[in-house]
Amino acid sequence: MRARYARLWTGGLVALALCAVARADDPFAGVEARLTAPVTTVAPGKPVRVRFSIYNGNDHPVVLSVPGTTTGPTEPAIDLPDSHIFSGTGFAGLTIRGDYDRTWKDAYGVVPPAEAPELVLAPHAFVGREIDVSAYYPALQTPGLYRMVWQPYGGLLTSNQLTIEVASLKQAEIITDEGTMTVQFYYDAAPNHVANFIDLARSGFYDQKTFHRIEPGYFIQGGDPNGDGTGIRPDGKKLKAEFNSYPVDRGTLCMARLETEPDSASCQFLIANTRMPSWDGRYTVFGHIVGEESEQTLDKLMAQPVNPTTGRPERTIYIRSVRIMDAPLPEDVTGLRGGGYASETDR
Repeated sequence: MRARYARLWTGGLVALALCAVARADDPFAGVEARLTAPVTTVAPGKPVRVRFSIYNGNDHPVVLSVPGTTTGPTEPAIDLPDSHIFSGTGFAGLTIRGDYDRTWKDAYGVVPPAEAPELVLAPHAFVGREIDVSAYYPALQTPGLYRMVWQPYGGLLTSNQLTIEVASLKQAEIITDEGTMTVQFYYDAAPNHVANFIDLARSGFYDQKTFHRIEPGYFIQGGDPNGDGTGIRPDGKKLKAEFNSYPVDRGTLCMARLETEPDSASCQFLIANTRMPSWDGRYTVFGHIVGEESEQTLDKLMAQPVNPTTGRPERTIYIRSVRIMDAPLPEDVTGLRGGGYASETDR
């Protein structure tokens, strides 16, 4: 019976019997298991960081016990120990499905514990821990798409599905009328914005778009399907802001957004031409141009004559295409985060 694994306390008194009668259908009601990851695209051989969390949505504390073990001391839930992470059926942690319907459940090196502590989780509180799951599931060290579900406490809870792609990290080449700019992405700081830009580029969205605005000395703006600063993705998708600690300096890529709506970024992007401290933490920084050719191209774009009132270039400046390529190894590009392999055009 599920109640033996989750005891609900009210007013400091054990209310297991009442809970079993009143909520026998689901004594775990209001308790959730969740999986999250700081980044969802990881280079082969790099750590695959996943956070395992339990959330108590009830107005009373919950006591969690690991089935199949001797109950250890009862402790406040300030961390999630291995015995609770790997508390699924057969002391598994995850069910992982990869390409070609391959499935992994057994966690490498995990020994079933004889004793595990009980955790007291306060009302509306989280407890969790982030670990490198590739240390327990070696298959995650090879390229592929992996879908993970966590079912702790003997399978009494089921988490959301988390998808991790193990693949060479990418960089972009923005090919313009004035030359090419190579962009390294900040996967660590803005993974959703990076994924959005790559998705649009691979689909050909940016082909033949324009840089519709140039603020001399400050920045250029492009990627608008309407060509006037009003456009968004064809599907209407907007991104939740991923403000981060990267400074906005020369060559920084930010996603454009409405001043009054932090979560309104979609497809338009900005490339700064100088240090702009007033933008720090106000626009999502998701990349930076690298290389001498990129610097020279930015200089040429910034030098274009513009209408002083609107900022529109006097002649149309096209983004001919944006190519997505494998990123070089970190030592090949100063500051590249995450690594990858020798460049090879992705589309």
